[in-house]
Amino acid sequence: MALCQASARSAFTPSSSPPWPGPGPADPSAMNARIKAIIAEARFGSSGFYDNSSGGGSSLASSVHSDSDESSSADEFWHDLREVQRYASPLSSSSVRDSIRRITVSSPRALDDDNIKHQQRMLLVLPAFASPATAAARAEALTRWLAGFDVGWVVGASDSLPRREVARKVRAWAQALSAMERLFLLWKPELAAEMVTALGELAVASAGAMLRLVRAVSALDNSPSKLLTALDVYVPVWETYPVLARLFSWGPSHPVLVAAETALADLVDAARRCRRDLRTFIRSHYPWQMPQGGDVHPCVGFWMGYFRCMLRHRVSLYFILGNEDRVAEAAPPPEQSAEGGLSHLVAGLISCLEAVLEEKSAALAAPGLRQVFMLNNTCAIVLHAVGSDLKLFLPPEWVHDHEERMEGCIKGYIAASWAPVVSRLDGGRARTSIIGSGHQNRLKTFCSALENACSAQRCWKVPNPVLRGVLRRNVSEKVVPVYRRFLEDHPEVQVDTGLAAEELEQQLLDLFEG
Repeated sequence: MALCQASARSAFTPSSSPPWPGPGPADPSAMNARIKAIIAEARFGSSGFYDNSSGGGSSLASSVHSDSDESSSADEFWHDLREVQRYASPLSSSSVRDSIRRITVSSPRALDDDNIKHQQRMLLVLPAFASPATAAARAEALTRWLAGFDVGWVVGASDSLPRREVARKVRAWAQALSAMERLFLLWKPELAAEMVTALGELAVASAGAMLRLVRAVSALDNSPSKLLTALDVYVPVWETYPVLARLFSWGPSHPVLVAAETALADLVDAARRCRRDLRTFIRSHYPWQMPQGGDVHPCVGFWMGYFRCMLRHRVSLYFILGNEDRVAEAAPPPEQSAEGGLSHLVAGLISCLEAVLEEKSAALAAPGLRQVFMLNNTCAIVLHAVGSDLKLFLPPEWVHDHEERMEGCIKGYIAASWAPVVSRLDGGRARTSIIGSGHQNRLKTFCSALENACSAQRCWKVPNPVLRGVLRRNVSEKVVPVYRRFLEDHPEVQVDTGLAAEELEQQLLDLFEG
C-alpha cells in the first residue's frame, strides 16, 4: 500500500527526475516530438487503445461491457455531475427526481413489438391480482409475468447466488425493471379503477421480487467484478422505485420502499468495501507472471479496461463512493467535489498499477530490459487513458508527466544497454594500451558486445510500431556515429564483411521484433 501511495505522489510531480537517468539521444526534442505524436494519435484516433497484437491484454472493456452496450439511463441524462448533486435525495423523497424523468411516449399505441407482448401478458395476469384472489394464483401469475422478461428466476431465488450467475443476469434484470416501469406508467391511466388496484398489486409483487438480485449482489464475496455489478444495479433501483412509489401512492413506510432502502444501503456498503480493496485487488487479483521480452503486461489492458468500465457508471460511482456523508438534500458538497473525488480515485488506482509494474520489473535482469518493459507499459497506460473517458478524470499535467517518464525510460535503456557497448570504442583507450592489443582488438571487443546485445534484443518486444521506431532510432544515434568516427580515425583496422557503418545501421533495424 505504501508503494502505491508513494507512486501516486511521484507520478504527478513535474520536477521529479526520470526513474532511469542516463545519456540520451542526439536530439531529445525530436524524441519528445515522436512520443507526443504517438499519444496524439491515440487521443484523436477512432479506437484510442494500445495495439498490442503481439502480447495483448484482456480488457474488461470488451469482456464485461462492449462499447456498444447502453449505459444506464442516468449516465445519459446527467452529463454534468454538478447537476446530479442538485437532485441527490433519499429514495423515499422523489418529487424532484420524478420531475426530470424522460417519459416521451404518450400513448400505448407507440409500443414496439416486445412491449406489446408484455402488455398482452400484463392484461392476462391482472385478474389474478384483483380481489378476491388466492396466494397460489398470484404466485403463478407473478412467475408467468416475470418469465416474459426473462427474469422468472427471481421468484424464490436465494439471496446468495454464484458470482458468474449474478453477472449474467444483471443486464436482463435491468432491462426488465425498466420495461415494467414503462408499462405501469403507460397503462395506469388507461385502466378501469378495479384494474388499477390490481396493477398496483402486480407492481408491489414485481418490485419486491426484483430486489432479490440486489441482495444477491451485496452478498457476493469482494472482487473487482462485484463492484462493477453493484454499479450496474444501483441506478435502476434508485431511479425506478421512487417512480413506482409516486405512481401507486406508496408512503415512506410501504414494505417495498423499506425493502428497497435496505437493499440499497447494503449495496452501497458492499461497494464501498470493494472500493477500499481495489489496490489489494490490483496487486493480487491478476496473475503477475512477467511476459517475455519486456512486452506489455496483460494486466494493463485488464485494469485500464476495468477503470474505464467504472467511469461508464460515474453517476453510480458518485452516489456510492463519493457521497458517503451526505444526508438528504442538506449541505450539498462543494461544486466539482464529485468530479474531484473521481479524479482522485482514478489517478490513485492508475498510480498503484504503475507502482506494481515498476516493482515487478526489478526481476528483469538483462541490461535495459527493465526500462523497455516500463516504456511499453507506460505507453500502453497512456494510450488507454487518452483514448477513452479516463482522460477527463486525470490532472492536466498527467500526460506531460508520462511523456517525460517515457523519455526517461528510453534514456535509461540506452545507458544500461548500449553505453557499455559503445564504451568499447570511445572509452577504452587506457585499458587497450595496457592490454596492448591495439585498435583492432578494440574493434573486436566492440563487435562481440554488439552481437550479444543485438542477439538478445531481437527477441525483445515493442508492440507499438511508432515507439519501436523511436527506440531503434535512439539506438542508431547512440551507436552508429561513434562506430563511423572510429573507422574514420583508424582506417588501418580490418572490418569484417557486413560491418560497414551503413550495414550496422541496417542491422539495428531488426531490434524489438519479438
